[in-house]
Amino acid sequence: MSEAIGIIAGESVLPLLSCREARRRGFRTVVAAVRGLALPELAAEADFWAEFPLGRLGGVIRFFRRHGVRRSLMIGRVKHAAIFSLWTADAKFLRFLAQLKDRTTTSLLASLADFFTREGIEIVDSTLFLQDHLVAARNYTPRLRISESLARDIAFAWEKAWGIAALDIGQTVCVKDRAVVAVEAMEGTDRAIERAAAIAGSGMVVAKVSRPGHDMRFDVPVVGLQTMALLEECRAAAFVLEAGKTLMLDQADMAARAKAKKIVLMGKT
Repeated sequence: MSEAIGIIAGESVLPLLSCREARRRGFRTVVAAVRGLALPELAAEADFWAEFPLGRLGGVIRFFRRHGVRRSLMIGRVKHAAIFSLWTADAKFLRFLAQLKDRTTTSLLASLADFFTREGIEIVDSTLFLQDHLVAARNYTPRLRISESLARDIAFAWEKAWGIAALDIGQTVCVKDRAVVAVEAMEGTDRAIERAAAIAGSGMVVAKVSRPGHDMRFDVPVVGLQTMALLEECRAAAFVLEAGKTLMLDQADMAARAKAKKIVLMGKT
């Protein structure tokens, strides 16, 4: 019998893409969908599917054990703040919360992954079935000229993004004329870009990285056409992403649109 792989599915298309690729490789897919977040079409793609309210860890663990799951992905967005605004939670979830050292995103997700591991279900690299979507270390818009001032802003944004990520505040910074205009926190990349555009107007550089020592089991940065549309609207000058640790969906379309709108798009290490 083929190996069963668990997928704890939050918001976004990533659980669906992972499920399809896992099935293509011959895995039995066992999907525990977070109610109200996971895409409805995921139910038809999975071999086994069930929906659980946020805060019902015990049900997820029993579901996985029933179908022989020993390895699982945690993929798809669950808003950080939502975890601390639950009306109901089961005993396992309450025990998990009690063990948290702090309430940062990194601490919460690492603790959740370790909690599942202690229950006999190893949480694995969330990009296991998404390798083709990882950003490469290259310029996706090589025909666009990078002026000296833009090159300086890119270097500055890259440096500041790593500084913010090291403090576990966020993963994205927006820069213009070597000044930090906006820093991402809980609101996410797109809202940080919107705030920056309202302040600085056109011509800003957006840099997005992972955290130092980033745990690939969870919270891998992801961008796609929605973010590109926002960059177009804001008339950004460049979008710089960490190669190898950032997922970029619809890469060919992203590159084509960036080129058309003269937005430098690159993967950087």
